[in-house]
Amino acid sequence: MCRARKAMTLVELLVVIAIIGALVALLLPAVQSARAAARSAACKNQMRQIGLGVLRFCDDHDGEFPSNYHSTNQLSWVYTLAPYMESVDAIRVCPEDPIADERLAAKGSSYVANDLVINDQDPANLDDEKGFVRYLRQVPSTSKTMIAFEIADKYKATSGVEHAHASNWFTELTVSEKFVAEMIQSDIKLDRHAASSNYLYLDGHVDLIAAETIRQWADEGFNFAKPQ
Repeated sequence: MCRARKAMTLVELLVVIAIIGALVALLLPAVQSARAAARSAACKNQMRQIGLGVLRFCDDHDGEFPSNYHSTNQLSWVYTLAPYMESVDAIRVCPEDPIADERLAAKGSSYVANDLVINDQDPANLDDEKGFVRYLRQVPSTSKTMIAFEIADKYKATSGVEHAHASNWFTELTVSEKFVAEMIQSDIKLDRHAASSNYLYLDGHVDLIAAETIRQWADEGFNFAKPQ
């Protein structure tokens, strides 16, 4: 007598496929979230390395900060720091930046400097009212002073923009017209990582700050970019 062969019916197979599909649908957001968190952490680590590069540059230049592209040598501050980092190309673009590869090819960066700290100002003629500094010793607190932000999406890879115009964010006009938040968002990305972005401080630490916090500071007139 022949034994009956055990096999899955078409209905059973479809049920299994449906279950697998449901599990994948449930797991996919978690996987994507984990990958985004990893990219954000990588971005934060890169900014830390940039911060350490700035401090090493200051050590070799009597405390003076690197200049931005407007200086006489017309060299981006990121490339000025190249001798103080193992590979400037490996850290100058954020893995979460949607055009990271284009910026890499165009010699650009996902990070823009705070022009109140990294600028082309003559140390003898600084605009103290705005808060410009040129030397590390002029900064009251390195742990409260931001030196770099994440670049706004509007700046394409070939734009050549390598510093934010933080010196123009909190002017008398922008504050009175309540236009500060718009000015900030024209320079930097507030929500690169979910609803937040990374901010590099002069002591080398990086904070992930919510976009809503930055907008609140703008509304309150708190000039977070000014050396504290």
